[in-house]
Amino acid sequence: MAAVVRCVHAGILWRSSPLASLQTCNLHTTASSQKYTDWKMRKEVRNRKVLKEHAFERLNINALRKNDIIPPEVREIADKEIADLPRNSSISMLHKRCIITSRPRGLVTRWRMSRIAWRHEADYNKLSGIQRAMW
Repeated sequence: MAAVVRCVHAGILWRSSPLASLQTCNLHTTASSQKYTDWKMRKEVRNRKVLKEHAFERLNINALRKNDIIPPEVREIADKEIADLPRNSSISMLHKRCIITSRPRGLVTRWRMSRIAWRHEADYNKLSGIQRAMW
């Protein structure tokens, strides 16, 4: 028995067939085009995941490296362990990006948006508590 399926995006009704689960509403809904603006933003998200995985370990090893009380041999071992961690697990490798345009510069930190996108949103009254200056 065929069931009726409604496409949420376009409001289209069609009878389902064995291939109905494979049908789409002619919309591009892949993960890459849906979530992130460009490849740089995807790379930044991947680097943040690596950072999160190794953050606790990196913090402990750095504490050993910078401790002047412990013997130098232990500090040298800690140096080698830090070198073995992935480069992307360092917080200095991250760069904040605009969540709308993925622009790396001119970021308004509180909203995580570039100054250009922030101003555009503020002009159309889409940011809560922001009013365009008029005199």
